[in-house]
Amino acid sequence: MLDVHPPHHAANSWRDFFVHIATITVGLLIAIGLEQSVEALHHRHQRHELEAQLYAEAERNLELVHGNIMRLRALRAWADSAIAALNTAPVTDGQIKRDVLASEKTFNGSIWDPSRTVWTVAKASGTVALLPEDEAQVYARVDFEGEQLEVGEVELRQAMMPIGAIAKSGLGLSPARLQSFTLAERDNLVRALTGASIEAGVLLELELTESGACRAVLHGARSVDEVLRYKQEEGKQFPAKE
Repeated sequence: MLDVHPPHHAANSWRDFFVHIATITVGLLIAIGLEQSVEALHHRHQRHELEAQLYAEAERNLELVHGNIMRLRALRAWADSAIAALNTAPVTDGQIKRDVLASEKTFNGSIWDPSRTVWTVAKASGTVALLPEDEAQVYARVDFEGEQLEVGEVELRQAMMPIGAIAKSGLGLSPARLQSFTLAERDNLVRALTGASIEAGVLLELELTESGACRAVLHGARSVDEVLRYKQEEGKQFPAKE
């Protein structure tokens, strides 16, 4: 708060009056300048702190996403191999031995959502406005890719559910039935595996985009076009299948 104090004695001339007014004006300008400088330094500190937090979050997410990519590639390889085994398995009395899948590599892993906390909090608090526009657009793109990943992960989980229901459920089945699939079960399982492989492929593309976006942040990208170029490079580094 700025305080303006009255003069200790009355002005004796117009000259004294204008000198006093000029003194007050200069004092106010200096005070306002100092206040704005302090505020600018504070905003600069906030911006650098936000950039550091976004950088650290991108660094953590990059490691997480690379793990997801490896697991999704394994999932697609397992699903495609299981489909081939089921389609080529011998049929005896309308039954297919369940152990046809015993030698196949099973998928045992979790797909993790990348963190979006820093950007979400920054938007809510308004500190996003402290970032340069081009830089904010890059972070907004990273957040958008994270949002798309969450949708893709839900769709993959839904696609995986029938596989467990068909391949693992033994409720109410006789010992003999536990050893084999009917042709209808085989066909349903193949359809479920195909759906899971497709959804895993879609999610893999999203993970590659997120990976490229994170890498772009870590390399100081300043445009969405740069983010997309990093995504293309990720696709070369991580082929769709192992």
